[in-house]
Amino acid sequence: MELLLDDVPVWLWDRFHEHARKVEVPRSFAPVIERWRRAEQLGAPPDGAPLEEHLLRGEALRVHEQRIGALAAAAERTMIEAQGFLAARGYLLLLADPDGVVVSARGGGDFADEARRVRLIEGACWSEASRGTNAIGTALTEGRPTAVKGHAHYGRSYQRLVCYASPIHGPSGEVLGVLDATSTIEHVDDVVGFTVTTAARAIEDALRQGAYASAGAAVARALGQAFDRVSSAVLLIEPPGRVARINAAALGLLGPIELGGRARAVLGLGWDELRAEASRPTPGGRRVRLADATGGLRVARLMIDPIETVDGSVIALVVYLETAAVPSPTIGVAPRPLGAATAPTAALARAGRGPVRAHLDPFARIFSQDDALDRALSFARRVAPSPVPVMVLAETGAGKELVARALHDASARADGPFVAVNCGAIAPSLLESELFGYAPGAFSGADRGGRAGYFAEATGGTLFLDEIAETSPAMQAALLRVLEDGTYRRVGETRALQADVRVVTATCRELPALIARREFRQDLYFRLEGAIVALPPLRARTDVVALAAHLLGELSARHHRTAPPAISPALAAWIAAQPWPGNVRELKSLLDVALVLAGDAATLELAHLPPDRAPAPTAPPAVRLDDIEVDHVRRVIDELGGNISAAAARLGVARSTIYRMLRRAVRR
Repeated sequence: MELLLDDVPVWLWDRFHEHARKVEVPRSFAPVIERWRRAEQLGAPPDGAPLEEHLLRGEALRVHEQRIGALAAAAERTMIEAQGFLAARGYLLLLADPDGVVVSARGGGDFADEARRVRLIEGACWSEASRGTNAIGTALTEGRPTAVKGHAHYGRSYQRLVCYASPIHGPSGEVLGVLDATSTIEHVDDVVGFTVTTAARAIEDALRQGAYASAGAAVARALGQAFDRVSSAVLLIEPPGRVARINAAALGLLGPIELGGRARAVLGLGWDELRAEASRPTPGGRRVRLADATGGLRVARLMIDPIETVDGSVIALVVYLETAAVPSPTIGVAPRPLGAATAPTAALARAGRGPVRAHLDPFARIFSQDDALDRALSFARRVAPSPVPVMVLAETGAGKELVARALHDASARADGPFVAVNCGAIAPSLLESELFGYAPGAFSGADRGGRAGYFAEATGGTLFLDEIAETSPAMQAALLRVLEDGTYRRVGETRALQADVRVVTATCRELPALIARREFRQDLYFRLEGAIVALPPLRARTDVVALAAHLLGELSARHHRTAPPAISPALAAWIAAQPWPGNVRELKSLLDVALVLAGDAATLELAHLPPDRAPAPTAPPAVRLDDIEVDHVRRVIDELGGNISAAAARLGVARSTIYRMLRRAVRR
């Protein structure tokens, strides 16, 4: 979670509410104190909302339900899938609107009665003003995933709870609601937090896809044309400034860029500035200074086209960059309409740039100082230019999608789209229509005009099917047909369509075992197994500490550090000894939190690990009371020059007692 308000000692809450706030507390408690002060200023009751509080019912509740009707519809499938996982762990799944009003509460198991007692039910408001620091209200206030555990809750009534929440942003960047999972503190499980955040992102993706669909087919074609260009660097920026897509020319200009990263880090401009430029263009294009792929600086001309839905909401910006000599404003070029042809600048044409991806090695973006991983990447590099399907075998979090992207970027299809699909995240009944699309009126609730599926979206590029083992037998048969003859049919349609995609698949499961149980088609496996890239799990790699240092370099920029911290020898030994079941993803997440806890420290230490991961302190050797007594007696004897009689008099014991203690100490 981006914001973790971990369980704190109960005395901290007592001290805060006794108004002894000037008493110094450890820095690790500062995030909790800061949120408590905000809750107090909002007037939240410190004991929690009274049991006789007013709950919204009937028409009053329907107003809030209707307010997020579109969100609830888009979230339905994801919530059904998440509910089963969370209920098995004793968690209640909730959906709240932007005011913090709960409009849906599902599951809960044994926690259901406690949930009703604390008013985790439809119609209850969980804003910070109503209940103080809590995952729903704090996630809405701060606009980021939040976990609140135990006594970190502001309201005393809620301090037996553990809550994980993630806001859900609309295509235009606004917060539409929040998804939350709550249980009792005994069920604390940070995997639940990851599940909630992942589910919220899946809902956002569904909303975003719907928004692009509502923008119209003309916009989709124009986008495809924009990113097919080889002479102009093009980026797609989505709210709140996320780099969603980038073409080969932009990679050649800017060097490797992580999708999902911030536009400000790449262009020096945030979402609001880019949107303002799109609405009031600078004549001739705005000039920006960019760090290029060689580490140098160059001036580029930036022009922007907005992508709008039918209601005028801006859901994305297409940013064009050209690095030719910038003409004077009096000879400026007006911004292009989206999809208009763009000729290469004279300078680029003379240089004969063309596609620039050829001289880059996409696999170099994957860190490796491990022989097994190097061999796997070497094999992947060799098969990348070919049209053969590739299967990536790896545990969750080991980098399957990174390899799939590198296979795409190193292929002849590099300028085409890369479409990643998690087959395990789509309901089996919907997977076929999602992959192949469907005809108009194919089923109840279908779009009137039908819909193109992921195969059509990936035309000319690569379709990455992650968790391929989760597909149904019927879906496997359809995939086999596509791989054999390149044809597929939309659901509800008899006409065969030709697929122009390169398929890359991945799984973390043992396919031979699934084949033996008749859960995976053997003929499909044989069609895919010709080019298998097997990635070692992190625990088997020899470069774990070097990888940690590399990841710290990447993460430090996000934390606005001028330089990454060093790793202490003790922490390095700890990192090397861990089993890392979550692989690179787990390591990166842990280091991200450790950087926050480290503050400005020049060296990352064991003390900077999250509390649930820090090794238990080594207990000091047991000290016997007899030993303490003997040490004291010897010090007194030494002070008195070895005079036993004087020592006995000072200690108030007989000389025989001193002799007996000394003899016993010698025997031990």
